[in-house]
Amino acid sequence: MADAIRQMFRPVIILYFVTSVIACPHNDVTLSRWSDSNTWPDNKLPEAGTNVSITGNVLLDMSPPPLFGVTVETNGKLVWSPEGDFTMIANFIHLKGELHIGSETCPFEANARISLTGDRQEYSVPKFGQKFVGVDDGGTLEIHGKKKLAWTKLAQTVPRLEKTNGLIFSSTEDRPMGYHSEGLAIYTFNDDGGLYKHKVYSTSGVTADEAAGAVNGIVSHLSGIPDGKLVMMAVQYTMVSDQLQVDLSPVFAAIETIAGIPQGQGQIRRITRFDAYSLVAVKGDPTKTMETLTPVHHYHQIAESSLEINGLKMVAISKTTSKQVKTWENHRFDFRIVGKDASVLVLDLVDDVSSWKEGDRLLLTSTDYSMEKAEVATIVRCTDCSSKQVKVALLPKFMHYSGVENNVDMRGEVALLSRNIVIEGVMNAFCPTVNENCNDYDFDTFGGHVKAVKGFKNVHIEGAEFYHLGKQTDLGHYPIHFHMCEDVDGPEYPNPPYIRDNSIHHTFARCVTVHGTHGLTVMDNVGYESLGHCYFLEDGGEKRTVFDGNLGASTRYGKLIPSDAEPTTFWITNPNTILRNNVAAGSERKGYWFIYPDIPLAGSATKGYMQREEARHTAITEFTNNVAHSNKNGFFLDNRLDENTGAIISNNFYHPRENPLDENSANKHVIIDRLTAYQNARNAWVRGGWITLTRASLAGSQTSLILVGSWNLKQFLSKSVVLGETDNIGDPDWGTGVDGWKMLPHSLPQKNYNLPIQGVAYYDGPSYVFDTFFGNFTTNQNRKAGALGFKRNNKFSTPSISGTKNIKFGFSDGILTGNRVYDGNSSITGFADFDGDIAAKFVDLDGTVTTIAESSVVRSDPYMITSQCTFRDSWNLVICPHRYIEMNFFVMSAGDSHLKPYASRDDVPESPRHLTPSDFVGRLSMIADGKHSYSVHWADKSPSEYQIMMSGMDKRFPIRIGFCLPRNAKFNLFTWYPTVSWGIAFWTEVNSIQEIDDDTVGGKYYFNSNTGMLYVKMMTPEDRAGTDYYDCQGKNCPNIRIRITEGDLTDADCSQRDTPTPPAQMPVMEKSLNQNSLSTYYSAPDQDWGAGLTVPFATRQVVDGQYSNWTEWGECSALCGGGQSVRIRACDNPSPKHGGKDCVGPSQETKSCNAQHCPINGGFGQWSSWSLCKGIISCKGYQERSRDCNSPVPEFGGEYCEGYSKEIQRCTQIGCE
Repeated sequence: MADAIRQMFRPVIILYFVTSVIACPHNDVTLSRWSDSNTWPDNKLPEAGTNVSITGNVLLDMSPPPLFGVTVETNGKLVWSPEGDFTMIANFIHLKGELHIGSETCPFEANARISLTGDRQEYSVPKFGQKFVGVDDGGTLEIHGKKKLAWTKLAQTVPRLEKTNGLIFSSTEDRPMGYHSEGLAIYTFNDDGGLYKHKVYSTSGVTADEAAGAVNGIVSHLSGIPDGKLVMMAVQYTMVSDQLQVDLSPVFAAIETIAGIPQGQGQIRRITRFDAYSLVAVKGDPTKTMETLTPVHHYHQIAESSLEINGLKMVAISKTTSKQVKTWENHRFDFRIVGKDASVLVLDLVDDVSSWKEGDRLLLTSTDYSMEKAEVATIVRCTDCSSKQVKVALLPKFMHYSGVENNVDMRGEVALLSRNIVIEGVMNAFCPTVNENCNDYDFDTFGGHVKAVKGFKNVHIEGAEFYHLGKQTDLGHYPIHFHMCEDVDGPEYPNPPYIRDNSIHHTFARCVTVHGTHGLTVMDNVGYESLGHCYFLEDGGEKRTVFDGNLGASTRYGKLIPSDAEPTTFWITNPNTILRNNVAAGSERKGYWFIYPDIPLAGSATKGYMQREEARHTAITEFTNNVAHSNKNGFFLDNRLDENTGAIISNNFYHPRENPLDENSANKHVIIDRLTAYQNARNAWVRGGWITLTRASLAGSQTSLILVGSWNLKQFLSKSVVLGETDNIGDPDWGTGVDGWKMLPHSLPQKNYNLPIQGVAYYDGPSYVFDTFFGNFTTNQNRKAGALGFKRNNKFSTPSISGTKNIKFGFSDGILTGNRVYDGNSSITGFADFDGDIAAKFVDLDGTVTTIAESSVVRSDPYMITSQCTFRDSWNLVICPHRYIEMNFFVMSAGDSHLKPYASRDDVPESPRHLTPSDFVGRLSMIADGKHSYSVHWADKSPSEYQIMMSGMDKRFPIRIGFCLPRNAKFNLFTWYPTVSWGIAFWTEVNSIQEIDDDTVGGKYYFNSNTGMLYVKMMTPEDRAGTDYYDCQGKNCPNIRIRITEGDLTDADCSQRDTPTPPAQMPVMEKSLNQNSLSTYYSAPDQDWGAGLTVPFATRQVVDGQYSNWTEWGECSALCGGGQSVRIRACDNPSPKHGGKDCVGPSQETKSCNAQHCPINGGFGQWSSWSLCKGIISCKGYQERSRDCNSPVPEFGGEYCEGYSKEIQRCTQIGCE
């Protein structure tokens, strides 16, 4: 019967276990426990230092001793048990088989830690090296931590702690002599928080005598402090010299004495160079001492000690940085006294953060220009917080802004650093010489790494924390690295790999590296404090990578490759990449950098991933809703990578085509959509075309956008918002300028407070600003400001056709209210008078900037302006009712490239444009209105052959140009547009300038052999339509080539022997400036202008979780007598996404089962006593005894007792012989 019952349950058992294994890998019934000696060969658990090979299925249900390494062999499996918080310490974990820590539908709920150990060059495993978790061909890595929100934004500004909100004392407001000295700072306070005395002692002084004096000074200082005083100490920069042999033991003893620490037991005795150290104590009361030592472990260290006493919180902070440091803000002490209630605060956040728990560490990104203003806080218990609030222990040194101003979202990010699954590198407290980079780094940079190689079976990593990973010692070892895996989004990967919801911080090389791998998804990760580029496409061949919702902050200089000198949070080397919803929240250089090699680098060069120059002709796949702040450059699209060295070289020559490999293919439009950039020194720099930045929100930058363009390739800014100053003023900051150093009430994008602020700056290539709102560009006593302007210190002439249309300003134009346009000169800080500066200009196509449609804004230069122009003093510029064109020079004769022409306008020959030889880049501006003509001369010598090309021309306005040749010269003329006249035989010589002026078809020339002037008329048959935004219509530019075959080339300055008159006046409609219209302004941008709110992500639909169907009921826990059966369901139909709610209701149900009585088999009771001897014959007989089937009595179908109920034995009658 029992067998029948078991048979009845068999199908259910199979189904139940299959379902459970899929949901929770630790429920796999085939797993053997690590802690069971029977799991291992020789029935012996792995001992410390052994190299473990796993060939079966093993459940890690204990923390093993430190191992040399763990290899999960092919067909083997290692599964982490959630029954406890287990740690594995090993040099490496090599996965030829599988490692599971949770699953997609069964997140791991306990704590798991993998600690990777070892020093460089101790051993090497092929393909992986040392100190790694490696996923080999056929291997699987499944890591699924608790479901927690990766990051969100502030809903309310976090103010910096000041005396108005709880700060009682701050050492930064009271700087004693030697405040910036390296050494030990000692501050002593009365019990009411009043300062008693303070001093900084440099124990690593310049000379041994100075250092010894500092030691004696500390001992004397500490011994003189009365009992009951509050003492705070902190190291600034370093307390230990690497040059001097200084005996610090008297200092150690004195600190232990004043703090009540037993002699020889203070942490201070372990201090080494650049360690951070702090102490808070009450002299005479050893129960009130806190001492903290943080050894060197990364770019900077922080040691914080605190004490609550008398309703006050005393905090001592030591921040130290290795010798790479460049600014003092990165290494300093800070002593603070605050009211007890001010030591915690509630953060109001945009999203539901109920998944964040007490003890979790949070990153508050900088919302200012300096990334160093990021701060880390710890969540504390909060009984009355809503689902969108957390309470944290934090004494904010900086403001963390939360505001949306005119569709510019400047709400600071708050990110989760803590995760319940941790993979970490175990580091030395010093730089081992075997690292071979200790001249660059004073800390150990040989971290661990996680690497997957081609042929892996599955890799899914989510909800984990990666700490102290990456190696600054060797290439190819990064925190998370997909190495030459090629296509991972094809049919062989039905569940493509992903990296999502992870925290990757304090790394030694990068955050996530994609190398020779196509189709990887990197989503909702947090990268913080990385050396070198953070999110990194390595060779330029990586295609179809998706970066979605990632945050990167504090990206620092590295030295692995040349470009690490320009650290970039998102380093994008292939345009076939999707970037959406990301945030670059602080880098020492750039936030986003699109930079391509001509052919993929290094190992990818011969793989055929991209053809030569394919990248420069491929449009960016997608760039939508990305944010950049607190960088030197927020968004940067320019430069190339040298295909041999990987070094950065100038000019990207970016020219996307519909078919990148067909040079005759049409141009392809690149859309940069919803870029939000604020508080970067420069928000955006864009080179190439055809490119449109649409719905951009740019604010708070020295120069928000420089449109670089590329010759005859157009760029646009449209439907955007550009703000100068905003309410996000940052923190008070020191700046320098003509008035010397002074404290300003706001932060600065650069330290020079006299530098101007600009909205959009025109530069090289045709660029246009359409449908854009500008606000808050007001000149003040320190610096100039202008919504529109030109790249400063410019040697390149801006194209004459660059312009504006439908511009709206949030201010009335005026000195006190704001400037629509501004440009300075060399007399004004930040500006210069290079040739490009002098020739700066743009055209107001519809009059919404100047009130005069088709007018141009130019420098006040006699060569450029006429009597019809109006000087606007507040702009320092001139509004002219003219259009301009460009004459581009190309010297063709060998050895003559150094020769430079100069030009004069024939109606003002006394004001020629002399081009500076060192600045000249081949362009001269000219008025195109049919009323002006120009002459070109060579001051020293003419080249024997040169070519000109006219850009920006319109058929309405041909232009006469004279070229000075040697008198009596022999020459040849060539042109291929607008007609083909290849040689002077195809030209018509005429006898006067007038005939040139009267020419309407072209192809004529007049040469005055007495003066050496050659006159031609440049014209185009094309009409510059309102939608033609190229330098030359149809990409055809009127041109002429002059080849001098005879003559004295030094006789090429005709200015004193020929002064031609301008052509006959042509009727031109007079235009005048409407001063009243310049006062027109708008209160806000159009609703759809600018990026708007960047969170929640518009590209992601919020999805609430729904349960899938219940599984079948599982095996009853008892076959009879009442048991329980379990069934489960997963929250995956769909899973909650993008802030959606978790499933409602239980994920597990139980029910009673097999309630029927269990069968009771009968059992015999005790035997009775033997009877008297019976049946006696000849003295012999027998005895008997019996027993009843009553212990127990058989019931409910139970079997009767087995055996005999009566026994008989022989007996002899008593008395018989």
